[in-house]
Amino acid sequence: MNTTRAITIESFGGPEILRLQELPLRAPEPGEVLLRVEAAGVNPAELGMRDGRYPWAEAPRFPLVPGYDVAGVVEVVGREVTGLAPGDTVTATTAHSHTQIGSYAERVVVPADQVVPAPGLTAEQRASLPLAGTVALQALRRLGLERGRTLLVNGVSGAVGSFIAQLAVLEGITVFGTASAGEHDYVRSLGATPLDRHGNLADQLRAEGFEAVAAAFDTVGGPSARTAFTLVRDNGRYATIVPPFWIPGGQFESERGIIPEIVVYSHVRADLAALVALVTAGQLRARIADTLPLADAAEAHRRLIKGGLRGKLLLRP
Repeated sequence: MNTTRAITIESFGGPEILRLQELPLRAPEPGEVLLRVEAAGVNPAELGMRDGRYPWAEAPRFPLVPGYDVAGVVEVVGREVTGLAPGDTVTATTAHSHTQIGSYAERVVVPADQVVPAPGLTAEQRASLPLAGTVALQALRRLGLERGRTLLVNGVSGAVGSFIAQLAVLEGITVFGTASAGEHDYVRSLGATPLDRHGNLADQLRAEGFEAVAAAFDTVGGPSARTAFTLVRDNGRYATIVPPFWIPGGQFESERGIIPEIVVYSHVRADLAALVALVTAGQLRARIADTLPLADAAEAHRRLIKGGLRGKLLLRP
């Protein structure tokens, strides 16, 4: 039987329970492909996979392997798969919520319809796109802003925040983003106007000539999310990727005709393909906070818990 090394969860708990061990590796079934993992993204959702907060589609079956984002190379193609061949450089998402076997591994089997060829992109670029990029694209679509409208991104320096800022700018939307003072040059490089997250946001927005924004998008949660909500005009739009069970204290109640929406990742292959095209064309940049060895997954989770990361955290087998 073939095997692969992977980070496993034998029981729910803190980062220390993440262990690197050898696991059986099944052959791809019809409609699936086997990928050699070059890099895996580390996402907040995987903290929930580890500590038990994650909403599994089925009862957990230990050992679990966390991880959604995959940058990889196709090794084996299952029957009924077209458009992919061994050797293809790709980006993909795992079917983790159902298979409970994710991308924190040297090899992983994934559905072929969740794989997008991405020749010419680095492993870091490919691993950063699936979850953060797709959520950003889907959130912007949900907000429904027209060219010339205004958007406030709460937490613009992170992986999702930087993606939605760039995507909005491409759509002709005026973007403001909250960030610490040391990040303001980076925010400007995205085409957005920085607002000091430690200062009075309303005063800063007013200084830019605006009393309110048409919409706000939150990536932080908690009190700062409520502050961002107050800057949205009456009957405007507000969305967040931070549900109340994850970080309490955000804005989840409707006020002033604004109905908060929680954006949850949904796999749409066309969305991932569109992101790959934008990165390939040089119109979208991925921001990488750091890349750690696969064996250091526990340290990666500790860093994510601590917060303050500037971009995407990755693991490399």
